[in-house]
This record gives sequence, structure tokens and C-alpha cells, in this order.
Amino acid sequence: MEHSSHTHHEVHVHDVTKVSVWSYWPIACIYLLSALFALYTIQFHTYPDYMSHLMGFVLVLFGAIKLSDIAGFAKGFGQYDPLAKRSITYAQMYPFLEISLGVLFILQLLTIPITLITLFIYSASLYGAIQSLRKKEDLHCVCLGTYFKLPLSTVTILEAGFMVMMCLWMLLMINEMAHMAM
Repeated sequence: MEHSSHTHHEVHVHDVTKVSVWSYWPIACIYLLSALFALYTIQFHTYPDYMSHLMGFVLVLFGAIKLSDIAGFAKGFGQYDPLAKRSITYAQMYPFLEISLGVLFILQLLTIPITLITLFIYSASLYGAIQSLRKKEDLHCVCLGTYFKLPLSTVTILEAGFMVMMCLWMLLMINEMAHMAM
């Protein structure tokens, strides 16, 4: 008895000429709103508090927008994120993970563990996006869920890279604050 298995990866092709810089306005709005929310909530107290709140609001907003189509998000995310490729459950839980991490950042609870977790998951997404772009795969970026049809692009790398950099900055700030307390 012969057994054959075929793996089929659905690839979404984009007409690059139709995607302009203005297509990415929702990402810019999320960062702008998060920056304003963070400024308001900390009332200009300290910089580390601001970074924690900024990251928190970004994660909550990105997670919330993905809730409109969790199955579609998980399917799209699994096409380029190495962790989501390995586990559909992880991909389906990802928006809830983002929201939970965001709330913990805003409340400034478990700051070091949540920063490390955020660094890990965004580093994995960054790696997956880079790999997909190197292979010239034309996929949808699902950082804004499935409602906004954006291509996996340099903007995806910049967004994930920005989150990685904020995590590294948070770890540096936490380390500096610990040395100042001694």
C-alpha cells in the first residue's frame, strides 16, 4: 500500500503596485495612540514607566484587532511565524497572549519575565518574516489581523524589529535601575 502525503501551503499574492505607504496607516495609528495613551497614563513620571506603558498599549491594541478573525489570523500567522507553524493552538492563543502581556506591561507586573517572553515571541516572528521575504514568498502580514490586507514586507520587519528593540531597551533600563538602587 502506497501512502503519499502532500503539504499544500496557500500563498497569497499581492499586486505590489496597489500597496502604497498609506496602506500602513493602521499600524502608524496604533503606535501613535499607544504613545499618547502612555503619556497620559504615566503623567510624565519616568521614562521606564513610559516604555512599559507604550509596549503595553501596543500589545493590547494589536491583540484586540486580531480577535475579529482568530481562525484566519492563526492560518495566516502559521505561514511565516516559526512557532505558529509548529502549533495551531499557539497561533490561535497569540492574540490573547499579546493582550495579556500588554496588560501586565501597563500594570508593571512581572516586568522581567514578560519582557523576556515578548522578546522571544517577537524575535521568532521577526526571524520568520525575514525568512519568508528571503524566499520571496508573497504572504499577508497578519499583524493587524485579517481585516487589513497588507503584504508581508519591510514594514512587518520594522514593526517586529521595533518590538524587539523596545524589549531590549526595557531590559537595559531595568538593569540600570537595579544598579542605581544598590
